[in-house]
Amino acid sequence: MGQIFWACAYDIENKKCFVKDADKFHANCFSCSGTVVSIHYLLRQKPYHIMWGGGYIVIHDYLKHVSRTEVLLGISTYEDYEDFERNNEDLKEKSYYDKVKFIDENNKLWEKLHVLDEALIYFDWENTRSVKYSGYLINHTKKLAVDLTDYYEQSRFLSDNGIDMCIDAVPVLTETGGGTEMALFDGVCTDSTEELSRSWCGDLLQIVPDLPTDFEVINCCFAEIWCKAEYCYKKFGVNEKGLLLKNESGELYKAAPLGILGDRGLPSHIKVELTKDKIRYIPEYDFHLFI
Repeated sequence: MGQIFWACAYDIENKKCFVKDADKFHANCFSCSGTVVSIHYLLRQKPYHIMWGGGYIVIHDYLKHVSRTEVLLGISTYEDYEDFERNNEDLKEKSYYDKVKFIDENNKLWEKLHVLDEALIYFDWENTRSVKYSGYLINHTKKLAVDLTDYYEQSRFLSDNGIDMCIDAVPVLTETGGGTEMALFDGVCTDSTEELSRSWCGDLLQIVPDLPTDFEVINCCFAEIWCKAEYCYKKFGVNEKGLLLKNESGELYKAAPLGILGDRGLPSHIKVELTKDKIRYIPEYDFHLFI
């Protein structure tokens, strides 16, 4: 069946939260998704702790590795005691049983927010089919920031019906685990920073128009190998050898597969071959890429 996720924005101080079923990660992690639209809308109003929470946290002794209260509170927005009990026959014997009780106690305290309708209006979704990629996504917990305009330019691609879109940064940065691997299942453009996935889970985030003086901007890009390749072909074409370009400066597009554990395989350029009815993208390995 696969892991189901919930998009969670939560105000710890005021005990208010927004929680929306985000289905499987690779179904609703995009700039056009209602879950992403809702979270971006909230983050443009004020800071919230953010978690793209997966259902697998109730199994495999996940809680044994959780120490941060902010993460446990995030889990409490969408899970309760019964969810853990249903999936663990020996729950009371677990070393993290007190954490389960903490989650259950807090689950009953949240006041739920409902913002999807106003978020769609805010971003003029009927016409744009996207959130805005302007300003900065800032992490108050770590004093880091992502330039959203730069993120979009690096990560964007074209959907099957020609709509500009991208995998959004927020779901990948804040997921609890296992989702990013599905969104990037076939591999990545080598400009991607997939190692950042999960690193902002439960942190206090906000979207602001200007960069605060005490925040460090980090490079961030999440671009799936073939979606990005198709975008680059339509936008920049190929060189005289038929190799895919990644920009107007004539640099070659480079990509790499991902292993089961998320480790990168050998990088390659991409050769483009045209037939009567299709476009073929073929990895072409260059020894110099391995040096």
